[in-house]
Amino acid sequence: TMPPALGIALLYALLTPSLSERKDAVLRLNKDVLSDALTGSLRQGNTLQGALGEVPLGSGRGLLGNGGLLGGGGLLNVLGESGLLGTVRGLTGLRIVELTLPRVSLRLLPGIGVHLNLYTRVALNAKSLLGLLDIAVEVNITSRVRLTMDGTGYPKLVTERCDTLLGGIKVRLLRGLLPVVDNLLASVLNRLLPNLLCPVVDVALGLVNDQLGLVNSLVPLGLLGSIQYTVSSLPLVTGQFLEVDLNTVVGQVAGGLVDYPLGKTEAVPTPPWVPMPPLPPMVDTSSSQLGLSVNFLSSVLSVLQKEGALDLDISTGMFPELPPLTTSTLGALVPAVSEAYPESRELLLKIAVPEAPVVTLKKNKGVIQLMATAEVMVIHPDDVQRSLCLLNINTSLLAQFSVEDNKLKIGVSLEKADVSLVSSSIGGFDVSLLEMLVDQIFDVAFLPAMNSVLGVGVPLPRLLNIDFTSADIDVLEVSAQAFPK
Repeated sequence: TMPPALGIALLYALLTPSLSERKDAVLRLNKDVLSDALTGSLRQGNTLQGALGEVPLGSGRGLLGNGGLLGGGGLLNVLGESGLLGTVRGLTGLRIVELTLPRVSLRLLPGIGVHLNLYTRVALNAKSLLGLLDIAVEVNITSRVRLTMDGTGYPKLVTERCDTLLGGIKVRLLRGLLPVVDNLLASVLNRLLPNLLCPVVDVALGLVNDQLGLVNSLVPLGLLGSIQYTVSSLPLVTGQFLEVDLNTVVGQVAGGLVDYPLGKTEAVPTPPWVPMPPLPPMVDTSSSQLGLSVNFLSSVLSVLQKEGALDLDISTGMFPELPPLTTSTLGALVPAVSEAYPESRELLLKIAVPEAPVVTLKKNKGVIQLMATAEVMVIHPDDVQRSLCLLNINTSLLAQFSVEDNKLKIGVSLEKADVSLVSSSIGGFDVSLLEMLVDQIFDVAFLPAMNSVLGVGVPLPRLLNIDFTSADIDVLEVSAQAFPK
């Protein structure tokens, strides 16, 4: 079978709609993802081993254990030596010895949650006046589950109604030698098993809820940054998918974790917030879909800029592909440099990004506007540094996106660069003489260093263990017509 399709859409709105809820990311998943999560939770032996194993009534631990829900002192006590079945033809000591792994099927209930069906087989045994009885029951557990938000802002699946439908009840005496059909036993099991098996649904949903809660997370970004994902509103349920809207806070880690459930971040100034446009339709073959807004991408670059992660100092020999950074090299391009420094001195080039880069998304294209300054320092005796000139470099960078290890990787290349002179200790000169050298420095040194920083990746939100590593990425520009007036 083909693996389920995954999709990531990077979204940008041309015009701001008048009304929009704050959100920076949207996660969608289809019913198969939920079904797989439930099946996985039922496979977790540590939690359901008691229900699935051969645990005698009144001993052991877990659901069937002593003091447990189904064990000694629990609901099955009514079936014991002095219970109801003890008066039925001498039947005593009824116990559940096995629950087969339930087969899960579900459908989404728009605006509500999930209709869940678990099919399983229950094996019981008991003692009778004629010997040991083996009892096998087929059970369909049906449950209506509502998707809610708890008081701490976590999505939660809650059982509203649970029923069971018992199939054929087979009773065999002496290990299968003599088939027995006992209508009274069937009547008792029809009354008692629903109360014993519906809690299995609650256990499974509890494990899924633990996974749903992981979408609210605080993850590291670079060395000093962080991204906080939080669910912004009650998730939407349609007939096709479950949709979760997320807020993101990208900032620098500050303070402790005591007063903030997910940690405290120092907010980083970003460009004006642009409401997130709707995601494109989710195709039937997709298991999940993730939309990331231009605000989120801008915030990521902003925190890296504020950390100084994009700044770079370059000296002679750091990059063999570059010509020697000396006054002689520069003087060959700008004669005024040779006049000021007839003896060659080494240079230090200090590139800084003083403002947050601006991200723009167009159809199948990402563009980053980055303004950098380049200060050329002359190294004098005793390592004294003096400024030769300060340049402004306004660049347009093309951005390529990929996903590895569930992290969004951004790679940039130079589209164009405009250089201007801010100040000079040797007087004014034609800065266009340096443009070829600046382009070379960006291609060989600055952009590889920037790509190294961005290549660490931006951790993507996690929901029910979805991994977007193989996702198809679409860069979309959404026009104002996509928004309701």
